[in-house]
Amino acid sequence: MKVKLFLSTLLFVACALQINANNPTYSFWTQVWIENSDGYQASSNTSLESYHTYNWNYKNRKLLHDAAQEYLIQLEMQNAFYVNPELEDYLYQLVHQIHPKAFPKQQKVQLNVKMIQSEIPEAFSFANGTILISTGMLSLLQSEDELMARLAREIAHIVLDHNVKTYTAIQTKNTIATILGATAYVASAVNSYDKNRDLWEAEYLAEIVGIGTELISHGILSALGVGYNRSRIYDADEVAQKWMMENNRDKYALSQAIRRLQFYEQENRGTHLALNENRFFITNRFENILKKKKFKLSPQGLQMMAIHADYDTRISDCLKTNAKLMVAKEFYTDAIPYIDRSIQSNWTSGETYLLKAIALRRTKYSEDDNKTILSLLDLAEENASSDLPWIWSERGLVHLRLQEDREALNAFTRFEQYFTEDQSETTLWVRKMIHKLKNKTNM
Repeated sequence: MKVKLFLSTLLFVACALQINANNPTYSFWTQVWIENSDGYQASSNTSLESYHTYNWNYKNRKLLHDAAQEYLIQLEMQNAFYVNPELEDYLYQLVHQIHPKAFPKQQKVQLNVKMIQSEIPEAFSFANGTILISTGMLSLLQSEDELMARLAREIAHIVLDHNVKTYTAIQTKNTIATILGATAYVASAVNSYDKNRDLWEAEYLAEIVGIGTELISHGILSALGVGYNRSRIYDADEVAQKWMMENNRDKYALSQAIRRLQFYEQENRGTHLALNENRFFITNRFENILKKKKFKLSPQGLQMMAIHADYDTRISDCLKTNAKLMVAKEFYTDAIPYIDRSIQSNWTSGETYLLKAIALRRTKYSEDDNKTILSLLDLAEENASSDLPWIWSERGLVHLRLQEDREALNAFTRFEQYFTEDQSETTLWVRKMIHKLKNKTNM
């Protein structure tokens, strides 16, 4: 009896070993690729180095890689990238936590993360492995888990070769010409900031341009392979959700991030800040995740969590930059929540207080409001890491509102001292104001 039991056990173990031999264990992302790759059959002798039965579409892949490279060159020429080495390194850390291993060599992918200056929440990825994420997207999200979920779904698009599968020859042939044609639009945007605003405000904000809407239009991104259909968007969402749950991250983070986009879209529909619905497919996306029985999620568990202070500290400068983009385009009220998040984080700067003062001066007018603005300018001066002469131009205007001519004169004089050799319209106007106030106050 014992011999029969022993032989039965050996037979069971042998069968188990044979099953495992025929079903090799792959990493999370390799398994995702295998399960979703048309025409590929895994077998016991399949190695990660050779997927001979899969059509890699090398010609299409090269066209998409070349087009993506030209697109990135255009972004750099237009100073559209947001340069912040500390935050960029943080993104790289998260990306390599999500996908720590190399891609199959046939896929020609090297993960690369770049940030763009755009107040509109954007995140998309190209066939060569480049992920672009906007200051608007980083600012809209409110926790590290939400950011990881967003990055995971972009990595899912890359792993699943969605760009290559979305490829259309006509679009790609016209891509570079379209991108070059958009350059004129972006260049002209630089000159639009001095309309209907104070001279010094235009001068202060002209240094920040941001990406032109033409360069993130549905047409250009579709030509780069980013115009995914609903099925591929849902597939990427589900892969990202699975990764989050298998790695003990917040299982509701992706749904929360999608809901934030949905609320954003509803609030900004019909404005310059609106999303492109054809590309984002906002409606029902978070419900699609919640209703999947395999995730075992409860709709009651989806709540818009409080902002994570640690996350806001990480992206504090990004919040300020995004607010500055919005102030530059005169979305003062929309900018204030981002400014407040930057101020309430564990790190802020004098420029953040200055931005809030500018935004409030353009939206608030009572005496108490003006005193609040002056207090913000005090904080801007105390927390400035470099000279911010526009603090004094703002002071001058607010003191004029309060009919405090001597204080206004002192403020404009301080401002003019920064530009003694300058002959711009701003300094000429300030000198006229100084002369006028001196006569008025007999100073």
